[in-house]
Amino acid sequence: MNLRQLEVLRAVMRYRTTTGAAEELGMSQPAVSNAIRLAEAKLGFALFDRISNRLIPTSEAKMLFDDAEPLFLVHQAIQQKAWDLRTGRAGVIRVFATAELSEWLVPKILARFAVDHPRVKIHLETMRMDAMLESLDSGMADVGLSMMPPSRPGLVNELLAEFQVMCAAPPGDAIQALDVVTPADLRGRRLIGAPARSPLGLIVERAFEAAGDLFVPDIEVRFSNVACRLVSEGLGVAVVDEFSALSEPANTLVVRPFSPRLPITLCALLPKDRPRQRLTQSFVMQAREVVNAHRAATAVSAVRHRTRETS
Repeated sequence: MNLRQLEVLRAVMRYRTTTGAAEELGMSQPAVSNAIRLAEAKLGFALFDRISNRLIPTSEAKMLFDDAEPLFLVHQAIQQKAWDLRTGRAGVIRVFATAELSEWLVPKILARFAVDHPRVKIHLETMRMDAMLESLDSGMADVGLSMMPPSRPGLVNELLAEFQVMCAAPPGDAIQALDVVTPADLRGRRLIGAPARSPLGLIVERAFEAAGDLFVPDIEVRFSNVACRLVSEGLGVAVVDEFSALSEPANTLVVRPFSPRLPITLCALLPKDRPRQRLTQSFVMQAREVVNAHRAATAVSAVRHRTRETS
């Protein structure tokens, strides 16, 4: 199969009709049908079962699709690079980040970055961590930002900062009187937290189990910034990362360290075997400076807030 036939296969699998695939590809419906017939004749097996005017992929088609997907990622990267060269945009940086970091950290980094690089085109994508890792591996992104990223052979995880797990509660909550919060202090409370399958949820679950408790959130949320918003609305207490908790507006949350101490890393993710361009190095430097500045500012703010609480 050639690349065009693979594109047709991909589109038909997505829409399950030749009409939808034709609209996406800018082809006629008969041309799509003919491409599928030619591919099936060349391969010697069916790619789709025709059921009630729908095209249902066969198991063979699914296997071809899985193997072909990395080719499309590389193809998209080449097309994007060609566009950059055609438009004369020598300065382009592609930043991918998870949702909670795109909301509060990345804008602060880019505000600094844009001052030093006013003519650089910035491409920002917000996505799940697994998709971001694939994009970095395939060359679609220059740098990624994530908390607690897994190790990956083709990527370098460059540490920006290490934080800890915190407990967040509404103002006036009983944890306000505590210096640290343990699993025992949260027994019987309405909990907000990360799913057990997530990196944060996994380490919190293990800490609760070591203390003889179970971590079963009443409200599961993937991102700590969302958990903090739910806490501020009085929906419960949350076990979240330090940076998200201390990034919320003053007087909206009571935040206390969680015990045992659970470290959380914030990393810049970079392709291992590609030269690191000057713009990427500058972005990582700015990211580290923003994180350190924000951490220092929130630490001072937290001390002042605790002083007001006890006065």
